[in-house]
Amino acid sequence: MSSNKKISVNREDDGELLGFISQDKESWDAQTIFGYSIERTETKLAAENIVRARGLAFLTGLWEYLDRDDHKWHPCILKEVYEHKVVIIRTTSMGYQDPDDYKMVTIKNPSDVNLIKS
Repeated sequence: MSSNKKISVNREDDGELLGFISQDKESWDAQTIFGYSIERTETKLAAENIVRARGLAFLTGLWEYLDRDDHKWHPCILKEVYEHKVVIIRTTSMGYQDPDDYKMVTIKNPSDVNLIKS
């Protein structure tokens, strides 16, 4: 994730936040709502188009989080996503919720050290 100044990308018809773009010396970074890198591009327009096309869809599917209790990585799905926090639900490696291993966790200020796309 980038610590550079982020520019929000909002849906034109209703203003919903789709993600962010950020620039460093070499490229532009298309990012999710919480700043996870989707893809790096050469131009601002390309990064913005990626966020518009894939920003929300990128949040679906299987992710992994580092559990603070056991210090192990576990598969999860994103339940709620905000700019500075994500609520996840632990799943099996196939993405199913197991009642024996169920856990809902709030990750404040998520980064690639505690939440990654599988």
